[in-house]
Amino acid sequence: MPKWKFNETIVAQGIGAQKKSGRIPEIDIQQGSGLLKRHQRKLYESAINFSAPIKKDDCGRYNPPGGSVAVWYASDSALTAAAEAYGRLFHRQRTISYPESVLSQHYMCSVDVVRTVKVIDVVELCELLHIPLDSLENEDYTFTQWLMEHLYTHFKSDYDGIAYTSRHKRYKRCYAFWERPDSTPAFTDTPQGMVPYASYVETDKGMFPKGWNKGTMSGEEIFEELLGFEITLEPM
Repeated sequence: MPKWKFNETIVAQGIGAQKKSGRIPEIDIQQGSGLLKRHQRKLYESAINFSAPIKKDDCGRYNPPGGSVAVWYASDSALTAAAEAYGRLFHRQRTISYPESVLSQHYMCSVDVVRTVKVIDVVELCELLHIPLDSLENEDYTFTQWLMEHLYTHFKSDYDGIAYTSRHKRYKRCYAFWERPDSTPAFTDTPQGMVPYASYVETDKGMFPKGWNKGTMSGEEIFEELLGFEITLEPM
């Protein structure tokens, strides 16, 4: 059976047909405090940093090379945000154990949504176009980077970015946002929302493992109980 092969013209025509018929799948994110989560390896002035890398090796899954689109990644779950960050590190470096100092050095950041945000659901879009979903998740970023640039070019004034599912943790959603032209800013840092994992407290019971008998989880428990990493004592 022949495998699906990415063809820019065919995919662009398919997206155009969905647009013409009013079937571009979309998700609205309503206003609210601390709705989005972002992992950071150190404390920055803000968790909201749109970036547009130029070199291909510096580009993420939804960063088109050449710097044509400034993108900011976030999630609606701290678990998924952490899984994305540490999952990538595991595949690059095979890191399974972290010294406990990491809990004080790395941060989970919360971000407020200050106006209704509209994004394109690229998982459902691919389903409508009969594009295998592993095309969104494999190691070749050619399709996803093209897709991001194409959607930005044709939908940048109507949407704020895209929604997709994490390949590291199937819980809630990930987002790749662009800066919507001629629109008010959509995000602001949650006051006191940048918290080291050592102090982080999670209250989203939907992510807790079966049989969890506490009402919260600590950052360390997220690492060990949910992500399968080990926090070790500092070497003597």
